Amino acid sequence: MKQKSTLLFAIALFAGSMTAIAQNNSSMGTYLHCGTDEAQRKVFLEHPEIKADYDAREQQEEARDLLDFQNGYRNVTSAQRTSNSVQTAPQYIIPIVFHIIHDYGVENISKAQVLDAVRILNIDYRKLNADTAATSPTFQPIAADAMIEFRLANIDPNGNCTDGIDRVASFETYIGDDGSKLNYWPRNKYLNIWVTKVIGQSGAAAYAYLPGTAPSASTDGVISLSDYIGSIGTSSVSTSRTLTHEIGHFLNLQHCWGSTNNPGVACGNDGVNDTPITKGWSNCVAASATHVCSASIEENIQNYMEYSYCNTMFTAGQVARMYSALTSASGQRNQLPTASNLTATGVNNIPPNTCGPKADFKPNDKIFCCAGASVTFTSLAYNGQPTSWNWSFPGGTPSTSTDSVPVIQYNTPGNYSVIMTVSNAAGSNTLTRTSHVQVSSTSATYNVFQYAEGLENATTFGQDYTIINPQGNGFGITTTYAANGVASLKLTNTSSMAGTSDEFVTPSINMSAITNPVFTFKVAQRQRTSTTADRLRVYTSTNCGQTWTQRYSKVGATLATGAVTSSASWAPAASEWRTDLVPSAAVATSNNVRFKFVFESDGGNNIYIDDINILGVNGIDAPEAGIQHFEVYPNPIQDNTTVSFFLENSQTVSLQLFDMTGRLVLDMFNGNLNAGEHQFPVQTAEKLNSGLYFVRLTTTEGRTVTQKLVVQ
Repeated sequence: MKQKSTLLFAIALFAGSMTAIAQNNSSMGTYLHCGTDEAQRKVFLEHPEIKADYDAREQQEEARDLLDFQNGYRNVTSAQRTSNSVQTAPQYIIPIVFHIIHDYGVENISKAQVLDAVRILNIDYRKLNADTAATSPTFQPIAADAMIEFRLANIDPNGNCTDGIDRVASFETYIGDDGSKLNYWPRNKYLNIWVTKVIGQSGAAAYAYLPGTAPSASTDGVISLSDYIGSIGTSSVSTSRTLTHEIGHFLNLQHCWGSTNNPGVACGNDGVNDTPITKGWSNCVAASATHVCSASIEENIQNYMEYSYCNTMFTAGQVARMYSALTSASGQRNQLPTASNLTATGVNNIPPNTCGPKADFKPNDKIFCCAGASVTFTSLAYNGQPTSWNWSFPGGTPSTSTDSVPVIQYNTPGNYSVIMTVSNAAGSNTLTRTSHVQVSSTSATYNVFQYAEGLENATTFGQDYTIINPQGNGFGITTTYAANGVASLKLTNTSSMAGTSDEFVTPSINMSAITNPVFTFKVAQRQRTSTTADRLRVYTSTNCGQTWTQRYSKVGATLATGAVTSSASWAPAASEWRTDLVPSAAVATSNNVRFKFVFESDGGNNIYIDDINILGVNGIDAPEAGIQHFEVYPNPIQDNTTVSFFLENSQTVSLQLFDMTGRLVLDMFNGNLNAGEHQFPVQTAEKLNSGLYFVRLTTTEGRTVTQKLVVQ
């Protein structure tokens, strides 16, 4: 058990009230917690050998800490504890790299924000932070200068020049777990910090692993929300000490109340003798209100390893514990500050060497636009500041540019690449995005009285539809399962797909040619668990896909058409297909409309889509009064395909066959028919080309019904 009686008596001599409360969590909103303890528990459950090794080392560490405490933490000198001079050389220098995992959103934080985060780390660990003046008088005597400095790497693992910021475009930014720790750099050379938009652990802002406890070397380091990095840009002063806290864990510091994520529950300790026993704090209160675990002892609410959001200090004992971590082989921490490593990672280059830039630009997604439209491209070059930009825009006007934000007009339909080269005195880099701009005619591809895509012809689908699959599995035609016919669209959705987004876009359709259009499609999907929340959205665009408006959204159980199942091989039964309607009144009169389906995975189960139809008021499967059981079977067409219908009374009828463009292909019958059932064959001898056709029955009373017919 930790011995604290001597220390607590000493601290009591300095007891007093805080003269200032830096911030009050309750008045500034809700902040997210640290996820280190949850991550640690998961590792210990899955790897009991790691826990056994950690427990053994921790016993030795607490024994060492007690001895250091009794000796007055002599390895942390009085000068180090109180130094506020930047002239004092650091005892340890740690090379760091920030991996910005992003999807070209606000999570792709600026270099200035990263530099600000490093600045805050260094003033906190060197006790140069101005708010040390607000530290309680009780703890000022033991508030220590850790004499640890963090420097961005200037040489990457391959020996190339780097500014210490690595940018990786990936949907993993929406997941934020160990699997999101992309492009790992060796932990014996660099402290890896990953930055994401989302952290997978619910409610966590960041987490790290204690020395020797990461499940693998490639997951060791810190992962943090992008808006908890530094104090500028997407972050704020109130959340700017997150990295200070997490790197404390990386250097073997526990929360002050112990190894849980529940402050305020039970009195506990952190294995350090000069931090008082505490329940832990999630907001800042006056010093007099912190005497919770002992009426005579003030608790160290302002410690960086608390949740109080008025943190100003580490204790001398905590610094000694961090030094122990930096001289231990556990997690290879002892290799980081060696002289040879500081040279190998370039952190001794002061000022850092200027690096050649790496090319990147936005929009990063495939661009859709109409002929005659203009597109703005923005340079996102990184690693080194470019001094020149050279762009090539085949099919664009102008076709080249030296601007950092060029505006290009595209006048001719087609698919065009974009090439960007950025340069400075240190080098140049080129990025090519093939078929990046899809320019469409202002005239719709289909001018029809109704539109139907049964997905039976893979060639036609491939020509008409655009599949957007940036990562993982994508939509593709399967000939195994279908609502009708033999084919449908399938996306194989797995637990590893969580956070990914996949799309497909229809060809352009003249909606004004369809009377009172109604957009429908058939869908089949299941949840993998009762909590998975896969989402399907449908958007419309009237400017060739340059901008989109959401018209439909279903998520989780609302999207699902069958019971929850964990089976990865799940496929829909006939009863699991549901017809969904996409409200389309807003684009009913538009002459150039595209629909975009977007599936956002939450790691649920597969999704299937079939029978994409745009129908008029008298469309498919909507028989008029007097006409019943209007069917075409078998379908797709075979030698004996038949059109069948039932008339309730004698009428004059017209039975016609149209292609997708609305062109009349065949008059099958014109004349009088008696009441009752009638059948007409559709012979392959008519030599119909492969594709989608419509069989249309019209009566002299003005009633019309239509059925689609697929020719393979």
